[in-house]
Parts: sequence; structure tokens; C-alpha cells
Amino acid sequence: MQVLIADDHSIVRSGLTHLVGELDEQATVVAATSFGQISSILDQGDSFDLIVIDLRMPGLGGLDAVEALVRRVAPTPVAVFSMIDSPDEMRAVLSRGVRAFIPKSTDDVLVVNILRLVMAGGSYVPPVLGMPGGPASAAAARPAPPSVFDGLTRRQLEVLDLLTQGLSNQDIGERLGLNLSTVKTHVTGVLKALGVGSRTQAVLLVKESGRDRLV
Repeated sequence: MQVLIADDHSIVRSGLTHLVGELDEQATVVAATSFGQISSILDQGDSFDLIVIDLRMPGLGGLDAVEALVRRVAPTPVAVFSMIDSPDEMRAVLSRGVRAFIPKSTDDVLVVNILRLVMAGGSYVPPVLGMPGGPASAAAARPAPPSVFDGLTRRQLEVLDLLTQGLSNQDIGERLGLNLSTVKTHVTGVLKALGVGSRTQAVLLVKESGRDRLV
């Protein structure tokens, strides 16, 4: 796995490099300290499995440049790791095709799970964007990017919903009228679709999404 990390702060690059190592011990990380350096690296013909960028780095002129980068490297996922805390700005960034907006205040364990989710084909939207009662704006009216939960069937959503309530496979089977083998099959399908390796990680993604219920 090869990952491009672009941030002008060395401590951030070091931290992200460590977290990438949690995804794959054999991962190769290429660092960039400016937006122009990203282009130079890409011009060399290197291909990447994931690109993580900051939005407050030298040479980044605006969101049009972010969108151009997303298009240039597609289908490689681009994730933004930023100090920005404005919901409207987050929505504007996500509307440009990036697969995840990760606030720099995010817990390390969750960052790893988000990157794993993105590399599995999912998307991550900060929970703050799902909070009701925010000021109305044109940006808020834009549809949110697809969520990884959109890839689950209704039955899988029901199973995941019960997992978040702490139910065992046996309890889920009794609640939904399914035999234990069928429940196990659905749980396996849920974990695969979310790109996670355990029930705990799946539940964490639901909690961090800000959703109380999935169905």
C-alpha cells in the first residue's frame, strides 16, 4: 500500500504516518509539504492507494484545486484532515468529491477506522453535519456525500442496528425471526461492507455517524 500525506506540519505528517502503519505495517508513505509538491509527486507517475491532505497548506488556492486533484487521481480516494470546524465549510469540501472530512480533533482509533472505511470504498461525514437545528444555508441544502451505510441491505441495517444495542447473535435471531447461521452470515456481510474487522468497530462507526437508529 502506498499513501500520500500532504501537510505542512511535521508533527501531523508523523502522526498520520503512524496511523497508516496501523492499517498496513508494510505501507509506504510519501510526504508533501505544499500543494505544489503534490503535483510534482504525481507528475513522476507514482500511483497511490490513498491521499490525505490538509486544507491550510502553502499553494492551495481553493476548493477548485481540491476538486481538480480528486479528478486527477480518481479512483484513488482523497481524504481531508483539517482544523476547519465550520459545518458549511465541511459541506463545501465534501461537495468537491473528497471521500472523508476528518477533523484533526478526531480520536486516533477513529481516524484509523475512517481511513480503513475510505479505502474499502466508503465515505465519512463528520457527525456535526448530521446535527439538526443548524443555520440554513445554500451549502446545507446540498445533498450529503454517499454514506458507507448506503451499501447495506435493509436486513443488514436491521442487524447492525441491533448490534449497536448490544444484542448477541442469538438475541438478534430471536428479534428478527432468523436462525443463528443466517444471523452470522448477515453480521459477516455487514463487517465486509463497512470495511471493518470486528463488531466493535462497526458499532463505533455507527456511534460516530451521529445516528441514533439506522432503520
